[in-house]
Amino acid sequence: MLHSAFPVRRALLAFAALSFVFSSSGIVAAEKPTAATPTIFVLGDSTARNSGKGKNGQPWAGWGTPLADYFAASKATVANVAHAGTSSRTYFNNPGDWPSVAPQIKAGDFVLLVFGINDGGPPQTVSARGSIPGIGDETVQLSRPDGTVETAHTYGWYMSTMASVAREKGAQVYFLTVTTRNIWTNPKVKFNDATPIGPLPADYDPKEDRIERGTSRGQYTQWTKDLGVKLHLPVLDLTNLCADRYEKMGREAVNALYSDHNHTYVPGAEIVAESIVSGLKAFKASPFLPLLSEKGKAVAPAAANYLSQNAP
Repeated sequence: MLHSAFPVRRALLAFAALSFVFSSSGIVAAEKPTAATPTIFVLGDSTARNSGKGKNGQPWAGWGTPLADYFAASKATVANVAHAGTSSRTYFNNPGDWPSVAPQIKAGDFVLLVFGINDGGPPQTVSARGSIPGIGDETVQLSRPDGTVETAHTYGWYMSTMASVAREKGAQVYFLTVTTRNIWTNPKVKFNDATPIGPLPADYDPKEDRIERGTSRGQYTQWTKDLGVKLHLPVLDLTNLCADRYEKMGREAVNALYSDHNHTYVPGAEIVAESIVSGLKAFKASPFLPLLSEKGKAVAPAAANYLSQNAP
């Protein structure tokens, strides 16, 4: 045993020396995670991972990108494996998404699971990306061009299946309700997303502006909460957490964070990521607390009303 420890010690000394060389030359090497370092998997759509440029020429970003800055690299690895344009169904079926991600999940990891933006259905053809609305056991048979048939399921089935597989592997799963979209209403004004259609009336009051609280009239938010209760999994109500924050900021300030009603620029992604961290910190005996970077530690925990513990 004593002899086998020497190569490990020499390797550690060599790594330390290499880190010193990098830092001395102006290239700072990040602290390397150990084999036991947990991975925080982000499973979602373009609201979590996105690229390209928006209508003002600035780059899009999903919240899964800045999320990594809130965790110490030596304590946790954030794997943003979200895929723009996917629903729970298409993410589950696409070979490069869930079928590739599931084998990577190990005991001690975390899975943040959020879909719903693109799940509107039911799907009429195999090329449609929606899932069947609800959390039941309904199915529909969809014919593929090659003659095979896909059995399509409900939103709840896909979310439950991915969550159950991850939990069986020893990972801790957290449901996040659907991300808040930049769609506004006001009793005196009609908006195109967040932009007034025509001149504002004299009696317009911006304090009456209200943002959408979940797709499909909030059904996906509620379905996600219902799944949390059913599976005894924690749920962060990201929908209302961000909606409340946005209404305090005001419609015009929030609109500057978005390129359209779904896609955020970098500052917008940062706000959503910070909100998520505030929620993750607020869970009882939160396992995320020891993993935070200094930036993450500085975030105030969210109020308890945005959390569903759903303990067994």
